[in-house]
Amino acid sequence: MHGTRRLSCLFALAGLLCISWPALRSETTPIQIDVPILTAGFGAGFFEDTARQFEQLRPGVRVAIAGDPRIHEKVRIRVIAGQYPDATDAVLLYDTLIASGKIRDLGPYLDGPNWEGDGRWGDSFLPGVLDRWKREGGHVYGVPFAYGVWTIFYDRALFAKHGWEPPRTWDQFFALCEAMRAAGIPPLSFPGVYMRYGDAFLRAAHYNLVGPEGFRAYNELQPGTRSDPRFVRAAEVTQRITTRYLLSGWEGMTHTAAQQAFLEHRAAMTASAWLVSEMRDMIPKDFALGAFNLPVFSDGVTDPATIQAQAGYYFLFETGDPARERATIDFFRFLTSRERAKAFARHLQAPVALRAVGPGDYASPAMKDIAVMMQRAPATFDSAPPASAPFMALFNQGMTDARYRLFTGRITAQQFGDELERAAANEVARAKDPNRVATKHRGKATLFAAVLLSAFGGLLVRSLTKRLRRPDSGEGPPRRGAQAASGADPRLRFGLAAGFVGPAFVLFGAFVILPSLTAFVWAFYHWDGFTPRAWAGWFNFKWLLLESDAFWFALKNNLYVMIVPTLAVVPLSLFLATLIHRGIWGARFFRAVFLFPNLLGGIAATLLWMNAYDPHGGLVNTTLVQLGNWTGIGWLQSFRNFAWLSQANLYHALIPIYLWMACGFNLILYLAAMEGINPELYEAAEIDGASPLRQFFTITVPLIWDVLVTSAVFIVIAGLNTFEMIWLLTSQDPVSGSHVLSTLMVSTMFREFQVGRATAIAVVMFLLVLMGSVVVLRGMRRDTRAD
Repeated sequence: MHGTRRLSCLFALAGLLCISWPALRSETTPIQIDVPILTAGFGAGFFEDTARQFEQLRPGVRVAIAGDPRIHEKVRIRVIAGQYPDATDAVLLYDTLIASGKIRDLGPYLDGPNWEGDGRWGDSFLPGVLDRWKREGGHVYGVPFAYGVWTIFYDRALFAKHGWEPPRTWDQFFALCEAMRAAGIPPLSFPGVYMRYGDAFLRAAHYNLVGPEGFRAYNELQPGTRSDPRFVRAAEVTQRITTRYLLSGWEGMTHTAAQQAFLEHRAAMTASAWLVSEMRDMIPKDFALGAFNLPVFSDGVTDPATIQAQAGYYFLFETGDPARERATIDFFRFLTSRERAKAFARHLQAPVALRAVGPGDYASPAMKDIAVMMQRAPATFDSAPPASAPFMALFNQGMTDARYRLFTGRITAQQFGDELERAAANEVARAKDPNRVATKHRGKATLFAAVLLSAFGGLLVRSLTKRLRRPDSGEGPPRRGAQAASGADPRLRFGLAAGFVGPAFVLFGAFVILPSLTAFVWAFYHWDGFTPRAWAGWFNFKWLLLESDAFWFALKNNLYVMIVPTLAVVPLSLFLATLIHRGIWGARFFRAVFLFPNLLGGIAATLLWMNAYDPHGGLVNTTLVQLGNWTGIGWLQSFRNFAWLSQANLYHALIPIYLWMACGFNLILYLAAMEGINPELYEAAEIDGASPLRQFFTITVPLIWDVLVTSAVFIVIAGLNTFEMIWLLTSQDPVSGSHVLSTLMVSTMFREFQVGRATAIAVVMFLLVLMGSVVVLRGMRRDTRAD
C-alpha cells in the first residue's frame, strides 16, 4: 500500500516537473542571438566589445558575434539551407528575401525611441541613409552603421611643395594630373587586381550628369541608360584616368599594395573609401594625409558637394521567436547609440551613418575633412549595387568583363556602353523568360558533346570486348573449380567483406554520394536558393554550352592548367629525383628544401606568391631586374614594375607557382619508387657499358612507370579542380577570360545566386574529371603481358 502511494507521488511529481520545465527553462536559459558580420577592414573587436557591454546591460541575453572576412559565402550557405541568423550584413538577394517575408520590417521600431530614450530612433541616422532599403508604405528593412565615403586622398605636403590645390572639376583634375606627370610624379595609385575600385570614378561622373532619377533608372536596368551619351562621357573620364594617370604596374597591384605605394610617396593620390581605417597602423606619423571629394563636371546637374557613400546595412531575419527578435532589435539600438557610434569613430577612424559623430571625434586630419564633407553634403547617393537578381547577374560578370577592357584601353567608352546595354537587355529578357537561350557556340557544344560521348562510348565498347574475349583467350583469374582444387580462394566472403567495407561505404554514401546525387538533380532546376525551385529541364546545360562565353573561357583555362603544369612538373621532378637518387652532393639537404613548399597550405602559398609578384618591390621583379643590371640583358630589365597578376599575364605566372608547389611532392614520390629498384640492375647495365642516360630510359623509367602515371593523373585532376589559386590571385573577382570551371561555379552560385546553373557546372566538372583520368590512364598504360 505504501509502495503504491510512493509510486503515485513520484508520477505526480514527474508530471508537475514536465509541465513546469518550459517555464523554468525560459527563466534560467538566456536568450541567444546570432549575428555573423563582415570584419573586412574593421575587425570584430569593436563588435565583440559592444556585445559584451550589451550583455552586462541585458543579463538575460547572449550575443554571438561571428566575424569573418568571408562571411558572405558562409551565410549564403546557411540561408540556402534555411538556417537563418538573427541578423547579418552579408550580401544576399535581399529584394527576394523581403518579398518572401524573411526580413523583418523595422519601420515601427525606427518610429520608436532611440537607445537613450530622448528621441526617435530613425532620427539618429544621417539624412537619406535609411532610404536605401525603404519601401512603399514606410517599410524599412536595413539598419546602417559603418559608412564609407568615396574620396581622393592626397599628400598635403607634396601639394604644398608644388603649389597644387585640390581640384573641384574634372578639367581641373586632369590639369593637375598633367602637372604631376610633368614633375615626374605618378598621379594615382590604383589596385588593378580590384578593378571595381575604379567604379567610384564612373559612378561619380555619371551621377553628376544624370542626377538621382537617371541614376535610379540606370540601377533598374532601364533601356538606353548605358548607351546614353552621358554614361559614355562618364566612361571616357574613367578610361582617361586608368590609361594615362596611374602608377605603372597598377594592373597587378592589390588594394593594400596600392595604398602602401601612396603612403610611400610613390604616387600623389589614391581613391578609397576606407584607407584610414584599413591602414591606420601603417600610416607614417609624419604623413600629412588629406582628402577631397570626387570632381564634378562644370555642366553637371547635381550639387558639387554631393557625396558618394556606401553604408554597411544589417538585416534582421524573421525567426519566429518573438523574444529573440526583440533582443536583436534592442542590440542594434544599443549599437547605434551615441556612445557606441563615437567609440567606433575614435578607435577605428572610420565614419558611421549616425548624426552623433562629428569632425571632433576623429584624430586623422583626412577623416576630419571627410566628416566636414558629410556635414555639408546636401545629398548622398549610394555606391552599392542593387540586390536584385538581374542586376547582380549583370554586375558580376558582364560589368567585370567590360570594365577590364575599358580600363586597359581595349575598347572605347562607346563600345563599353553598348556592351553593357546589350548585357542589361539580355538580363531583363531572361528575367521575363527564364528558359531563354541565345545560341552562340553551337559548333563548340557539338564538338564537346561528341568528345565526351566518344570517350565514354569507346571505354564501354573496350570493356565489353575485353570481357567477351576473356574465356577464349585463357586470360583472367582462374575459375572457381581450379581455385577449389588448389585449396586457395583469394576472395573474401560477402559477410566478412561487408564488415570491412560497410562502415566506410555508409559514411561515403551519406556524405559524398547522396549530396552528389542531390546536386545532380538541382542541375535540372531554376533556383536562387531563396525561393521555391522550378523545373528547368536541360536549360542550365544548354545555357552553358550554347550561350555562356565564360564557360568556354573557363574550359580552355582548365585545359591549360591540366596540360602545361603536367608537362613542366613531371619532367623537372623526375630530373631532380634522378640527381638525388644518383647521390648528388647535398642530396639530403635538397630533399628537404624541395619538400618545404608542401608544408604550406595552398592559401598560404598563394598569398606568399601574391607578395612575390608585387610589381613594385616584389621578389620576382626585383630579382629579374637585378639580374638584368648585372648581366646587361635588356629584356630582364624590362620586368621593372611588370604586372604579373594582370588578367593578361595571370596564367603565365601560374607555372612558377606550380613548379614550386608540386615538384617537391612528386620528387619524393619518384625518389621512393627509384629506391625500390634493385641496385644490381644498374651494376649489370654498367658492366654492359650502358651510359647513365641509357640506364635511365631502360631501367629507371620502365620500373617506375606506374608511379609516373599516378602522379600525372593527380596533376591532371588537380588542374581541373583548380580553385583557390585563381580565386585568390584575382581577388575573388576574375573576368570571364580568367575563370576556371570551379571559380565560375562558385561565382555563379554565390554572386549570381544561380544554384541550378552552378550545379550544372559541377556535373560537367565531374564528367571531365572522369574522362581526363581515364584518358591519362589509358594513354600511359603499357602492355605488361609476357611474349
